[in-house]
Amino acid sequence: MLLKKIDYYIVKLLEFIITFCLSITVILTLAQVFYRFVLKQSLSWSQEVVMISFVYSILFGAALAFERSEHLTVDVWENAKASVQKVFNVIAYIIVLIIIGVFFYYGLMLVSDNLKSGQIVGFLPIKKGYVYMALPISSLFMLYFHVKKVFKWPG
Repeated sequence: MLLKKIDYYIVKLLEFIITFCLSITVILTLAQVFYRFVLKQSLSWSQEVVMISFVYSILFGAALAFERSEHLTVDVWENAKASVQKVFNVIAYIIVLIIIGVFFYYGLMLVSDNLKSGQIVGFLPIKKGYVYMALPISSLFMLYFHVKKVFKWPG
């Protein structure tokens, strides 16, 4: 029961973040077009905000797609014996775990290096490390959903 509640709130959080970020992306892109072609001006800061919101929506969307098993799959071994399928499933789980670990580890290194350097995003006074923080955070969500699948938690 507790895991179902945790799943529910994590999924709702991801859905909110994705919806919010995609809304910002669409609204600001439309505003950029309006300003550029109608008002003959440009919004100097809007491109960076669109980029940041798009990055967050993609990475958190990837975590949500992971939870729903909506990523691209290739069913090469679907007609194989059950024992062969189990072996390939174990191999696939291990490979996915390694990839998530790489995303998390190198994402943290990227965030740390960029926060130390103090680089900011274009016109915005936001450190690039905060933009890159989407990678290790989304990989933690992916790890949670992966462990849930491996151990077949209810939810």
